[in-house]
Amino acid sequence: MDLRDQAPIRVVYVVSLFHPFASGAERQALAQGARLAARGHQVHVVTRSVPGYPVDDEEHRGVFIHRWVKTAERGPLFALSFVAGVVRALARLRGQYDVVHTHQALWEAVATGVGRRLGLPAPTLVQPASAGYYGEADELSRTKGQAILKRAILANTGFAAISAEIERQWVALGVPQARIIRMASGVEAERFQPGPSSVEHLLLPRPRVMFTGRLHPQKGIPLLLEAWKSVAARSTANLILVGPGHDRQALEALAQDLGLAHRVQFVGSVENPDDYLRAADVFVLPSVAEGMSNSLLEAMASGLPAVVSGIGGNTDLVTDQIHGRLVMTATADEWSRALLDLLNNPGEARNEGRAARARVESEFALDVVVDRYVALYRHMIAGTWP
Repeated sequence: MDLRDQAPIRVVYVVSLFHPFASGAERQALAQGARLAARGHQVHVVTRSVPGYPVDDEEHRGVFIHRWVKTAERGPLFALSFVAGVVRALARLRGQYDVVHTHQALWEAVATGVGRRLGLPAPTLVQPASAGYYGEADELSRTKGQAILKRAILANTGFAAISAEIERQWVALGVPQARIIRMASGVEAERFQPGPSSVEHLLLPRPRVMFTGRLHPQKGIPLLLEAWKSVAARSTANLILVGPGHDRQALEALAQDLGLAHRVQFVGSVENPDDYLRAADVFVLPSVAEGMSNSLLEAMASGLPAVVSGIGGNTDLVTDQIHGRLVMTATADEWSRALLDLLNNPGEARNEGRAARARVESEFALDVVVDRYVALYRHMIAGTWP
């Protein structure tokens, strides 16, 4: 039977912040939640209260948002207040959900684990958002009282790993292999697709290499700018950086110091990244840590070959010389070599972009991914694990 024809599911997402606050985990939670709601399922979100935003009675794209979790500003009191607030919120919603799904996995997972120990009447799925230094597993290892926290986390029903590296890290932390399942992030492939762009006139000339995402140390932009000095000397390509971030001023200064101000364009935050991706020729992602990058999925769906760091998450999506290039050594020389390889071979780049789009359509389109989560939820509600 088609998964969409079965009884509706009532799911609660637990995430530290939610729309309109949007980094990777929040964006993915909103995309999946809205698609579930459009299919007739019921989606609630338990998240932190934010001054100026409704505490309750808020709905966005069919998703009900409860900003009930009031926290201290920082430190141990933040953690304690967040965990207690989530447990209280889940108790308040008791009887209105069949499964709980965290879209991050440190204090969210501690909270749902504590809830399980206190008799939470629903299975809980923990989904870490990232791997590496910025991921929850490494963050847990740097947190005081990690042994106690780990016991609480392990009380959850099951774990979803959106990359092989996340799976490896959480198994190493003590999650039994039998309780962890490989899942994926999804992309709105009907929105992000190849085609004409209305922003061509706003950008430096083609060929264009484009980054989309936060201007944050995790994304490795300084190394990309160092590499771009060589790319700019050997090609006519321009680098376009699309996205917000506190690092913008420092990165603009670095581009100026490298003599690249006329070959690098900082666009800032945009409402329509799909339109910008359609104006690009190559996508670049030099991040030092990822879960499964929304930006990379969007670029692949847009038919772009991708030059990406060879780290967990990226290697789950990009096969070298099939969907783009994997840069396995974090040096400016290796990055410039990989970028020039695609820029100097536009026919090959177009073929790899088409292969990237085909892979997204078959494995990572949002409907494909949501089908997998619906099937997993049904197993969990029935008391089984795939």
